Amino acid sequence: MMSVKILVVDDASFTRDLIRRTLRKQFPAAEIEEAINGRKAQQMMTKTAFDMVLCDWEMPEMTGVELLKWCREQPNYKKDTVPFVMITSRGDKSHVVEAVQSGVTDYLGKPFSSDQLVSKVTAAAKKHGLEARLTAQKSRQASHSGGVGAASLDVLMGAGKSAQVQATKFASPETSAASPSSVMSTTGAKDVKIPTLVRFEGKQFRCMVIQFSKTDATMFIKSDDVVPQVLGQAVLDLEFSGQVNRLNYFVQSVATTEKKHDSTFLTVVLNLIDQDSEKEAFVQKLFDSL
Repeated sequence: MMSVKILVVDDASFTRDLIRRTLRKQFPAAEIEEAINGRKAQQMMTKTAFDMVLCDWEMPEMTGVELLKWCREQPNYKKDTVPFVMITSRGDKSHVVEAVQSGVTDYLGKPFSSDQLVSKVTAAAKKHGLEARLTAQKSRQASHSGGVGAASLDVLMGAGKSAQVQATKFASPETSAASPSSVMSTTGAKDVKIPTLVRFEGKQFRCMVIQFSKTDATMFIKSDDVVPQVLGQAVLDLEFSGQVNRLNYFVQSVATTEKKHDSTFLTVVLNLIDQDSEKEAFVQKLFDSL
């Protein structure tokens, strides 16, 4: 039985790495290849027949939806034969409609857990009769849920149980948390006070950004809202000149703001994942304005 060939397309190496690790752990028989953008994916798909595509929406040179439209024009990548799963933090109606009209199979929202990724891939495989090939030769070790490897991967994907806590009302950190000056500074960062929204595991929480640079963001979040997982993904809403942009980060560190385990607020340092020119320009303008 031939193994399933899956192409992962994303300009962020961090995201590609997370997806590859998860798929190889869960589906050891699958062949996973990567492309750093839509143009590279086009070249690879012309030379090799892939059975499934997992593709980021926002990429330089060619967007995910442009690659999707190209795929559906090819005789061997029609919607009824090859599943195309779009990975995106953009959930606005116009983009969803455009992708659906272009022949998308399913969506995976950023940030995502390993379980969510596996669920989407499994569903797409079932829909296209690929499930037997996808799960073929699954070793006992790979299917075992315990052990250090599984635990480490859950931490990488931000799938810890602590991230499932429901949000509560957010109080201002100015009176109860440490001041920005007491927080470990980020290189080239500016001290700010920006109340906004952040998403971990697809759930939205209020936060206060207290330091911001072109590559990092440090924020306060209530500890009874959520405990973010180190190396997990985060989506941060930031506004400039009336435009709200959703920026993709990964969690670099999580610390209490006070020297006690039940500190009211957590200090979370995020590192920017996005590498496309539009978002870089947005971040530059926002940084310069602070």
